Amino acid sequence: MATVNEIISFVEAVYPAAKKKYESGKGVHPLFVTAQAGLERGWRTGQQNNLFGITKGSGWTGKTQLSLTTEYFDTGNKTFNLPEKIVNIQETAKGNYKYSVWRLFRVYDGMESCLEDHFKLLQKPGYADAWPFRDDPREYARRIVDTIGARYATAPDYADAMTKCINMVEKYVKKLGL
Repeated sequence: MATVNEIISFVEAVYPAAKKKYESGKGVHPLFVTAQAGLERGWRTGQQNNLFGITKGSGWTGKTQLSLTTEYFDTGNKTFNLPEKIVNIQETAKGNYKYSVWRLFRVYDGMESCLEDHFKLLQKPGYADAWPFRDDPREYARRIVDTIGARYATAPDYADAMTKCINMVEKYVKKLGL
């Protein structure tokens, strides 16, 4: 769990960059972006500058890093391509499966390139139902994990967790005058 000082430092680092991108017309509401980055990275920027936990995917040709992560799926027989590897699978009380898995994640040269890639990802057709809500951080968070189109995250409580993070970021943005 991150400390208050770590969260504040994270918000001070990410929110202004996200706000700048949003105000240029190339982004989603900065409260959403900062909250999502905080949730995905545990309020730490990290060495790979991958603020959003974006996996390699099929089209990425840049650097990658193999990292242990948690994913949720509705099947207990999901497979991954090497070098990605399943460590553990647990069935949850909600009837889905929690995977501990080594996944390849994108590595970025800096925050700006990560924010740009994140923006491109959110503009993909699978998230078209969410796009009209990009100015409403809480509704956008709900829409990117609903049953329409692509799901950004596999965690079953992602929208609720994002709402809590958005509320926290909003509190610190106001307190810090960002």
